[in-house]
Amino acid sequence: MTSRKARIVRRVLPVLAVTALVLIVGRAALASNSVGASTGGYGTGTVSGATVQNVSYTFSADGTTITAATLTLTGDLTGKVVSAGFNTSALTTCVTGTYASGANNTPVTCSGFAQNTASAGTIAVAVHQ
Repeated sequence: MTSRKARIVRRVLPVLAVTALVLIVGRAALASNSVGASTGGYGTGTVSGATVQNVSYTFSADGTTITAATLTLTGDLTGKVVSAGFNTSALTTCVTGTYASGANNTPVTCSGFAQNTASAGTIAVAVHQ
């Protein structure tokens, strides 16, 4: 990774992590179980049954745009739909990978983003039937 990209990543990722944690706590405090058979979460952490273990981003060549995200979610998400998006933008449907029973997780790839890294405050992740 070039030094400019590394600086951008080092500046953006802590902001995303702190914002995600604040949203997790806020969402958990405000959450009710009237959503039915769907679960959702923001960033990393556990929120109503969805746990994101890891998030990694793919950047444009100049490092100013997030073009994709790869997430690792706990548990078997076979048959479920995962969607993700940044800030208050509409969520985009992601591609759910094959459940790894030994690790008890499912990889998810979300592409098609055009999110400016400077304004990427939060990543929202939803898991539903």
